[in-house]
Formats: sequence, structure tokens, C-alpha cells
Amino acid sequence: MPASSDDDASAEAALAAAVEAVDGDPECSLCSKPADYFLYEPGSVEKFVCWEHVSPHSAAVDGEDERPGRPVALSI
Repeated sequence: MPASSDDDASAEAALAAAVEAVDGDPECSLCSKPADYFLYEPGSVEKFVCWEHVSPHSAAVDGEDERPGRPVALSI
């Protein structure tokens, strides 16, 4: 199995666990708006953000090519 498949599965598992751990709907960790994305980088970043705080320059959004050293942003 390619590493990217393992990474995708890890990201999806982290998202599922984070959503389950939240009481109610996830909120952006940087403001009080509802979260639209989950930023994930193994061992480094696991947080919810709204569309205003996800940056396509710092995160690979929804399956775009991975950007080494930067988190992926999974739609919630």
C-alpha cells in the first residue's frame, strides 16, 4: 500500500476521533465560527478551522498534492 494511502487513512481516522471528542459541532480553534476543515499533520497539527483560517498556501486542501511540512485540510 502506498504511503499516501496510509497518510490518508491516518488523517481520516484523526478527523473521526476529533469529531467524536467534540461536544456538539466543531468550532474553529482561532475564532468562534463553526469549523469547515480539520488541519492534520501526524504528530504536529490536529485542529479545526473555519474557511477563513485555512490557507491554501499552508495546507493541502481536500486531496490536493501534499505539501511537505504542511498539514492537510480535510473538509468536515
